[in-house]
Amino acid sequence: MRDFNASKLIPYIPREDYDKIATEFLREFYPEALQKPMRVPIEDIAQNGLGLDVQYVGISEELEIYGMTIFTDGFLEIYDPEEMLYETKSFKAKTVLIDPEAVKKTNIGCRNNTLAHECVHWYKHRYYYKMQNFTLPRYAKYCKCKVNDLPYASDDENIMECQAIGIAPRILMPREPFIEAAEYLGISYGRNNNESIWTLADFFDVSKQSVAIRLKECKLL
Repeated sequence: MRDFNASKLIPYIPREDYDKIATEFLREFYPEALQKPMRVPIEDIAQNGLGLDVQYVGISEELEIYGMTIFTDGFLEIYDPEEMLYETKSFKAKTVLIDPEAVKKTNIGCRNNTLAHECVHWYKHRYYYKMQNFTLPRYAKYCKCKVNDLPYASDDENIMECQAIGIAPRILMPREPFIEAAEYLGISYGRNNNESIWTLADFFDVSKQSVAIRLKECKLL
C-alpha cells in the first residue's frame, strides 16, 4: 500500500499507525523521550530539529485559531491586537504562528499541543501545501488550526487535520514511557485517579483532558 496519495501528496496514515508515526518523529528529533518518561521540549524540537521559525502573534480577532503553519513564502493576513486591525504581512516558508491569547484561554497544555500539532503538519503535510503553490503563488500556502472546529475525515485538509490532532499528543506522551509513568502512579480501573492524572499532566506539560484521552488509548482506563 502506498504511503501517499500520488496525485495530491496526502499521506495515508490510519489511526492505528498514529503511535508509530509519533515514535518515528521522536526517534529522529528527540530519541531520549523514548527511553524514559520526560517532558518533551517541543518548541526546541520545532526550532532546532525541524528548523521552524516559531512566532507568537495575534492571528484572529475572535481568538478562534490556535496556530498556523506556513509552507511557502508569501503574503498572509493576521490580526494586530494593539491596533485592533487585520494587516497583510510577508512570511517565509517554515514559519509557525502561535496565537498566545488563543492558547491562553483554553488550558495549560494547549501551547505545547499546538506546537506539536504544527510540527506534524510540517513533518507530514508540507508536500501537499507546497504543491498548491502552483496556483496563486503570490500568497503563502498555510493551514489554520482552529479552537473549536473539529474536522471530519472527508476532504483533503480535514484528513490532514485529523492526523495532526491524533499524532500531536502521542509525540508529547510517547506510548511506552507514558505507560511506565502511569503505572508508577498506580493508575488503574476502579479507583480515583484524578490526582495522578493531574500529576501526569504537570509532568508531561499537557492538559488533564489529553492525559485522560491518552490513558484510554493505552487501555489504562
